Amino acid sequence: MKGFFLQDLKRSFLNKGFFAGLFAVTWILVSAAFHVPLNGSRSSYFIMIEVFAASGFTPFAAIFPGLAYASAFCEEYNSGYIKMMYSRMLPGKFALTRIVTVALSGGTMLAIPFIIVLSIVYCFGIPGIPTGSDKGLMAGTALVFYIENYGEWYIFLWKVILGFLFGCIWALAGLAFAVWLPNRYVALIAPFVLYEAMWLVLGELSALNPMYLMRGDDLNNYPLSGFIECIYILLASFAVIWGLKRRYQNG
Repeated sequence: MKGFFLQDLKRSFLNKGFFAGLFAVTWILVSAAFHVPLNGSRSSYFIMIEVFAASGFTPFAAIFPGLAYASAFCEEYNSGYIKMMYSRMLPGKFALTRIVTVALSGGTMLAIPFIIVLSIVYCFGIPGIPTGSDKGLMAGTALVFYIENYGEWYIFLWKVILGFLFGCIWALAGLAFAVWLPNRYVALIAPFVLYEAMWLVLGELSALNPMYLMRGDDLNNYPLSGFIECIYILLASFAVIWGLKRRYQNG
């Protein structure tokens, strides 16, 4: 079991899809950072808002996490590899391993670019509560409380965590679609369609809308945003486990 987990974890990261998605997200966010003032004249928070808004990343964010490893199940199923794995371990163990490896690769794909772009934001922006022309940007938000009581690192850390959890959600959504409909294109496209549908249906309901949960600012509570994202991860994991057990029972 341990050997298979390490092998599967290695495969989830060392593949073209992971590096393609990682490069794409990094390029989108970092290039947007160079379209805002990085001369120390604007607050870090202003630059952060501009980067994620100007990049156009958020509406398409669900596309990338599944590129790494979510669709690998389709090839395994169609080639008969999955039957061999079921002969070596119970579907529950296989499901747990695959859920962890897919989630880690999808989450890391977003976490690394977030760390890079947020480092740029805090290196070239004015730290602390916005003043001057940016005064009032944080008015009425919990960010003022976070900065005053915990410091800038708290916001930095939670932005990365929320990005990581978001990547986990949509990588697992891709895996769930792959398990139920083992077609590579479905596994890659369906999560994006679901993401857009949830955005439209849930609208301004920031407590459930995954787009707002990734930012955390709309809910005005980073830990709560992270908790709700974890619930989505559990729901996606349940769909994966249910689908794999169904495949096992149907032979």
